[in-house]
Amino acid sequence: MVEEDGSPDLTFAPKQGLFSLHPLVLSMIVSMADHCRFKGGSVKLDGLVLNSSTRYLERMGLFKLMEQETGLPVVEHDPAGRFIPLTRITNNQELTKFVTDFVPLLHATPTEADSVKYVLYELIRNVLEHAGAVDRGAIAAAQVTSTGRLLIGVADSGIGVCKSLSRSHPVTDHKSAIELAFQPGVTGTTARFGGNETNGGAGLFFMKAMSTLARHHMVMVTGDQMMKLLTQPKHKNGSTPAIKSKLEDDRVRWREMPFMYSGTAVGVDITVKETLAFSDLLKEIREVYHVNVRKSTRQRNKARFV
Repeated sequence: MVEEDGSPDLTFAPKQGLFSLHPLVLSMIVSMADHCRFKGGSVKLDGLVLNSSTRYLERMGLFKLMEQETGLPVVEHDPAGRFIPLTRITNNQELTKFVTDFVPLLHATPTEADSVKYVLYELIRNVLEHAGAVDRGAIAAAQVTSTGRLLIGVADSGIGVCKSLSRSHPVTDHKSAIELAFQPGVTGTTARFGGNETNGGAGLFFMKAMSTLARHHMVMVTGDQMMKLLTQPKHKNGSTPAIKSKLEDDRVRWREMPFMYSGTAVGVDITVKETLAFSDLLKEIREVYHVNVRKSTRQRNKARFV
């Protein structure tokens, strides 16, 4: 729980007892600590106790990136295939390394892995584009061993989606900015639908499509808004969920944040299933993407009469 007291300082007080935190939450805590120090505030821990939950936080690198010494005893194990600790992504080389390290978590065929790598790469690039700050934020991933579900979280303390998109698109508030950010072909780098040679505005849309088809959640936080993509219901006829080009047509839940979150945060759960042909999946995603880009371009170029 986050409490806003008007102070420029940040105090992290972990819940007493055992608990678990999604990589999204871990990434957001790091970005909030970064923002606090950037604004001249101080960061501290309060009420830290030794148990398996706090050792997990230590192993995930949370306290290290918060620049807090805990002295918690942790037995170092090779994380390959189980999790990726909180990592800073400041350039393409670090992004490539993270995506490469992510592959063992998939336990998938090379074809499936290539598809997920492509979507993950686009997602992270898309989120970092909205940051406006390359050294404030982090990304992490973990696997739920009982189900094979992969948990991914990426967050920054930059300028946020609304300010990022407003450079090229008309946005009025954080909610409308989130809706626009998920629209295929929209990027803050250009007003042209379909993006440019370095950013096609596809990352958020692609990952939303994967979450929709796998019937998992996806969350985005920026400014005073949190959007949660709800799981798709299963139909008796076994039909797959439809990919929607606009977020407003999806099953989503909005929540007003109890504080203003500076930056952008995205969390997503995915599962690589043998029954899900990722080549067909990407084909369907790209088809919806290109249809929407062409439609949006025609609407933009349509003659306006006054």
